Amino acid sequence: MAISAKWGFNGETKVILGNWHRLWCLLFGPFYYLFKGMWLWAIFSFFTLNGLWIGFPLYNRSIVLRHFHRQGWVQK
Repeated sequence: MAISAKWGFNGETKVILGNWHRLWCLLFGPFYYLFKGMWLWAIFSFFTLNGLWIGFPLYNRSIVLRHFHRQGWVQK
């Protein structure tokens, strides 16, 4: 199930998590976080070898949702 969010400043709507987000995180690791604009998580994922391979994909949902919530996006 895809999760979308709305930015309160201008009403822009964006899909922040797709249906296959764990698989994309597992396969592409740091590049997935770079694509999402999460630079610090990308660096951390690179140096820990994607969270010791399975850690980041398991917690990817909470990592991404917390990041976008702190930036002002409101989940629909």
